[in-house]
Amino acid sequence: MIDKQNQVVIKEEATEVSKPLPLWRHRDYLLLWSGQVASVTGSQVSQLAFPLLILALTHSPAQAGIAAALRTIPYLAFSLPAGALVDRWNRKQVMIICDLGRFLSMASIPLALFFGHLTIIQLYLVSLLEGTLFVFFDLAEVASLPQVVSKEQLPAASAQNIATYNIAMMLGAPLGGLLYSSNQLFPFLADAVSYLCSVLSLLFIRTPFQQERTKTTRALRIEVKEGLKWLWEQRLVRSLALLLCGINLMTGASP
Repeated sequence: MIDKQNQVVIKEEATEVSKPLPLWRHRDYLLLWSGQVASVTGSQVSQLAFPLLILALTHSPAQAGIAAALRTIPYLAFSLPAGALVDRWNRKQVMIICDLGRFLSMASIPLALFFGHLTIIQLYLVSLLEGTLFVFFDLAEVASLPQVVSKEQLPAASAQNIATYNIAMMLGAPLGGLLYSSNQLFPFLADAVSYLCSVLSLLFIRTPFQQERTKTTRALRIEVKEGLKWLWEQRLVRSLALLLCGINLMTGASP
């Protein structure tokens, strides 16, 4: 009888040991999550201020729309090749490099404003670079999440990410308007700082973002072609992808 009780206790202890930590106590997930909440909020702040700044400089709604569209086009053009490349590269390094690139590009706006040398060409380039780096970062982050949390925690982690990101997006717009009304520099400085916060959070994450894999010898164009073929054959996924592309183009091109 005592042996059976001991076996039950041992099994319960083993179950408790193997049970993953709750998300709110998961160090690496919290670092990834908090860094991205800061980054998404900062992006929404600058995204609202971008057309306002262009309108103030050029008085042209069309040019404001072009800059917004340039931020969206890379997602439509580069998603498939970027996905194949992210699977080949070190995802954590990709995310850090992308955030550093976005920090430098966004910080260039208040710097140029301060010295009085800001041009519409620079804003176009920043918008295009922001969109391109976002594609690589976003795909790397989505692919990394299953490595950071356990399989059982993945649905809850994904749902929490979506919920908090939506909240950050809602708060970012009014915050961007408030900062812009105080000073034209502030929204872009805030976004630049948010990217640094994301970089710092990534540097402290210990969990590898991908498993060890053998080096592939397949051509990139073959993987992209297979991805396009799979997407076209999945009727529901194809329809949703086309719908999202249309929404992104319409919202991105609207000043």
